[in-house]
Order: sequence, then C-alpha cells, then structure tokens
Amino acid sequence: MAGRLARHERVAAVLAGPLPFSRLLEVERTTSTSDLALERVRAGDGPGLVVVADRQTAGRGRQGRRWLDGPGPQASLLLTAVAATPPVHPTLVPLAAGLASVDAVRSAGADPALKWPNDVLLGGRKAAGILVEQHRVEGRGMVLVGIGIDVDWRGVARDDERAGWTSVAEATGAPVDRGGVLADVLRGLAAWLHAVAADPLRLLVAYREVCATIGAEVTVDLPDGSRLSGRAVDLDPDGRLVVDTGARQLAVGAGDVHHVR
Repeated sequence: MAGRLARHERVAAVLAGPLPFSRLLEVERTTSTSDLALERVRAGDGPGLVVVADRQTAGRGRQGRRWLDGPGPQASLLLTAVAATPPVHPTLVPLAAGLASVDAVRSAGADPALKWPNDVLLGGRKAAGILVEQHRVEGRGMVLVGIGIDVDWRGVARDDERAGWTSVAEATGAPVDRGGVLADVLRGLAAWLHAVAADPLRLLVAYREVCATIGAEVTVDLPDGSRLSGRAVDLDPDGRLVVDTGARQLAVGAGDVHHVR
C-alpha cells in the first residue's frame, strides 16, 4: 500500500512521469535514509529509488557530523534519492543537490541562499543540509543524495546543537506542504543532475547566483586539521571554492566553511 506522500498528487505525478525517480519507500523511522537506501541498492535496487523517513535515529551530515531532525513527522523532510553517477563532473553533484533544495525552498515561499557547498540558509541560519555519497555496487556507479530540510519547527525549543537552525515555516510564517517540497526537490534534482553532464556551465552560473559564501570572509577547517582564512572569491570548474588568502588563491574541495561575521 502506498504511503501518504506517495499518494500526494504532485509526488504521484513525479513518480509516474518521465523523471528519473519512480519508486518511493516511506518509513516511519530508520537509522538514516542513506543507510536504508544503500541497503536496498545492495539488495538489487538502483537508480530511481527515493527513501523518505519521518525520523532518523543516526542521521549524519558532512564532515562526520550528526544530523538532528525535529520532533514529529511534519517537522522535517528526510530523504535519500539514488541516481546513476554522472559520466563526467561528479564533483558537481553536491552543488546540484544544493540547487535542487534551494529551488524547492524558494517554491515554498522562502528566500534561501547556499553556504558552500550545500547548506541551505534562511536569514543566515541553517534550514537544510545535504550529504552526497558515491558507491559502486556490482559494477554500477551510483550517487546517494541525502537531503534533510527543516520544514516546520515553529514552537520547537532549540538546544545548543540546534541554536543556529531554522525552518521554512518560520521563514514564511505559514504552514508548508511537505509533499509539495518533496515533489519540488525531486524535480530539481532531475534537472540539475542532468545539467552536471549536459551543461555544467549553466549549473555553476546558477550556483554562483545563490551562494552566500562567494564574496564573504571565511575560515575553512580542512580535512588535514589545518585552517585557511581569506575571502571566498569564486568557484573553479570542478565546483571547488576558491579562497584568496591575500598571498595566494587556493581551491578548496572539502572542508568546513565558516562565514566570518
């Protein structure tokens, strides 16, 4: 029996249409949607699968951080979409996922921006996070795009870990259609993942337009434990963040970026 999101008119239209996402698995609770999606892929499923959960008990984000969802099934939209690895420019996939999320949040009535590479910000506060994982299963390259969007946290108390987070409903002051956001995310993912290989320049131009990091003074905690400080000035063709330290320009492919206020 189809779950409630699968019965949502706009979600059903996406699943039945020509877009590359056709199968929706809904669960009330899982460790993480990415874990469950990978389990299904290893069992023989593949591109086109979308996993959605009401709650995660061990959600994870970039740089090994925990993902904390809000209380209740309507507080957050937690999903992982499985797609074929693009034949070229796979480093642009996280940016494509960020653009898809921004498009969906904007369609819900908010005014989002991106912190490189793909944190969605509303009024400078985090409203969504993304984790992209690449896997090869039985000779097939696949990307798992995990997205967590805080849909409605109105009235939710924040602990220290959530102090800087917000939600779409708090930004708009109105209820948010969770199924509509899911449909818009999937439509955006289909379009921007296609652009990764077909039109990477268009993707990079669109990303620059919504990236709050470009032009900002930043510090970047690099994977080797070192820290880089300077002004973020651009993206390179691989989607890396170009930081001008004053002495030189460096392209950063991975790291934890902080906007200096």
